[in-house]
Amino acid sequence: MQNLDRLLDEYSKAPEIFQAGRYWKAYEDKIANEIKSADIDQLRSGKYPIFGTFGFCESVYNYGVGMPFHVKLLKKVIRKLFVTNKATLPYSLRLSDIREMAYNYCLLQGQLAGTKSIAEIETSTFGNPSDLFEINGKKYTMQFLNFYIRVCFAQQYLNLKGDETIVELGSGSGFQVEILKKIYPGLTILCFDLPAPLFLCEQYLSKALGENMMVKSDRTIHTTDLDNVIEKGKVHMFGNWMFPLLKTFKIDVFWNGASFGEMEPEIVKNYLSYIKENCQSVFLLQARHGKESSKNSGVVKPITFSDYNAMLDRFKLIKESDAFEANRRMSQSGGYFQAVWHKIQS
Repeated sequence: MQNLDRLLDEYSKAPEIFQAGRYWKAYEDKIANEIKSADIDQLRSGKYPIFGTFGFCESVYNYGVGMPFHVKLLKKVIRKLFVTNKATLPYSLRLSDIREMAYNYCLLQGQLAGTKSIAEIETSTFGNPSDLFEINGKKYTMQFLNFYIRVCFAQQYLNLKGDETIVELGSGSGFQVEILKKIYPGLTILCFDLPAPLFLCEQYLSKALGENMMVKSDRTIHTTDLDNVIEKGKVHMFGNWMFPLLKTFKIDVFWNGASFGEMEPEIVKNYLSYIKENCQSVFLLQARHGKESSKNSGVVKPITFSDYNAMLDRFKLIKESDAFEANRRMSQSGGYFQAVWHKIQS
């Protein structure tokens, strides 16, 4: 945990604009404290629900789990007396049916995107994922399939060749990076995040991709020049407060999946200011009308699709659509969008 303490110490010295907004301040200390007592080998088991706030949420559908005994008994009696179709999901679906349909949807989307098939890759089993299942000899979770779907959408408009440099802000669990690297092993990826998520992301990716694929935060934490630490084809870990190092660093794609919505607009605008001059494409997946907000919790001011589009004034919107996961539309908080912008060439 020594490296987590170092990250937390450096973060505490960062300018206010790089400190978490109100939404994340509610979780920061709780997550850091949970990490210090957690069994990392159980990272994806569901044992630590708070880790689900940044992606380690791989729960399995269990009909009736958590119901009081009298409610379960009542449901059982009603089904026995009045219901002839005992299926617990609509249209007589089983959990295995949903998984198979999600997998087949990924197969089709991969073909449309012209990218490596879901049938050729599989998830890491590190962290004891509770949602683990197997199809055609490969291991998956629904989260793995969901993040694969994001790549399929983005690839249709990014046309990645596999040797690009990608910056992801808010890497969270690291699942997106895992999939990108398994599809395009030659990618150079820079991950930026708050200390606690960054620490766990680094733990996970080191197991999912291998230690030899990582340039860890203990090597990058004091760098003042990215050229001194970047190794082509590897994944690099940085604290979010180090984002200004990107000001003059050329990148092909900036990627943010669902974390901008947890920030106030001025924080998002600050981050984007460091990549607008030197980035060729932007992929965003965000809550269309912003995340939840109230007088005392959530974001202070929700950020919406029109805000992102205005902030990316030197980019042209290429494609925008509602966002889907492998088994459903992303409908929380009024719906999610996914979009790709390309830099306007002068």
